[in-house]
Amino acid sequence: MRLFFGLDPLAEDKRAIDAWRARVATADGRPVPPANFHLTLAFLGEIDERRLEALCDAVDGLSLPGAGELCLDRVGYWPKPGIFWLGPGVPQPALETLVADLGRAGQRVGARRERRRFVPHITLYRGCRVPPPAPAEAPALPFRYRGVTLFESRRGRDGVRYEPVAAWDGG
Repeated sequence: MRLFFGLDPLAEDKRAIDAWRARVATADGRPVPPANFHLTLAFLGEIDERRLEALCDAVDGLSLPGAGELCLDRVGYWPKPGIFWLGPGVPQPALETLVADLGRAGQRVGARRERRRFVPHITLYRGCRVPPPAPAEAPALPFRYRGVTLFESRRGRDGVRYEPVAAWDGG
């Protein structure tokens, strides 16, 4: 199973992000389906079923956030992977701590160690060959979530889907 921890925005926030993107944020890449909008906290890679229980047990011992909200007010572009993204402009120290804790929990069960600096974001487009133009309207979108979700990335005929495997509400 190809797994990652993330924050799953509320359905109405996914719709608002998609509507904003359709209105003002164009790019030459493939748009990410709104159902796949999420904020990755820790990518784990391949984890087999027998290590999944140990992973969940490790996360059960962490202090996790409950419901929370971010303001998505910044766009960015990473040329090498061709990703146009949306994220919070204000630093997120609590998320950075959470990312480190989840990464360590994953490493205890043999998950890969992420070496890139954490940049909280939602991918809007993939495979962009040229930098997208600046959006016609600056973003100021809510991203509300309820706890942390462990997702499985599943590839199918219609592309990639992210399916929840486990969730922690922090309460």
